[in-house]
Amino acid sequence: MKTKYFLMALLLSVFSLTAGAAGSPLNESFTNLIALSNTAIEVGETGDTEAFVDSVKVVLTAIGEQNDKGSSIRLQRADARMKKALKSGKAGNLSEGIAAMKSAIVQMEAERK
Repeated sequence: MKTKYFLMALLLSVFSLTAGAAGSPLNESFTNLIALSNTAIEVGETGDTEAFVDSVKVVLTAIGEQNDKGSSIRLQRADARMKKALKSGKAGNLSEGIAAMKSAIVQMEAERK
């Protein structure tokens, strides 16, 4: 009987070692997203609303691709801010859109806790 419990504990410990941790990916990099976001900000600062909206769409596509690899809280928060920037850009409010993009960059650069 005790051997049965020992084998069960051993089996469970082996399975727990192979399980992935919940939460953000360990090797998460936002370098590409930050570069694309900075490009969108530069385009927005020129005053071209249509180009700004197109740049934000490119960033949102890249976020979607990275989200397929592994989602995290920081990525979700940045995605929400990017969508706010897109909405502001479509409404013609570039200053609010640029502020949302800068807020998304700050979120991506935030330290993990």
